[in-house]
Amino acid sequence: MRATLAALAACFALASSACGGNGDDDGEAEFVAQVNAVCADYGPKLALIPPPAEDPDEWAAIGADMADLLEASVNELRLLEPPGSLDDEYGDWLALRSDMTTAMRDVQTAGGSHDEAGIGAGLQRIETLMAEADPLAEELGFAECSPTGVTTAR
Repeated sequence: MRATLAALAACFALASSACGGNGDDDGEAEFVAQVNAVCADYGPKLALIPPPAEDPDEWAAIGADMADLLEASVNELRLLEPPGSLDDEYGDWLALRSDMTTAMRDVQTAGGSHDEAGIGAGLQRIETLMAEADPLAEELGFAECSPTGVTTAR
């Protein structure tokens, strides 16, 4: 009887740990640290790019620089494999960052075409995306990823 109880206790312990007994068995903390490291690398670089003072045509170069950094960060973040507990939310957040890259490319194109309305629309889209992405980053524990670091002031 004692051997049976010991065997049951061992099976229960194994089952509990396999099911995420302490909440971090799936590597969530390590994954969050990896995401934060990527953001800690790219966020300050994005924040250093000032928006053009007055000339909207400068958005072609500024948009290119910001889009390049956003794209590089998204590419690095895509290489990380989220634990199952964060898979859906991480995918949503990463999609928002990817959409920011696309919107910044639109700003770049509009700047090159001297299209002030297009620049404004692209910047507004980025602000909307950041308003959704930044709180999600905070919720996921990506402290280094919020705020995104993109300056949209004109």
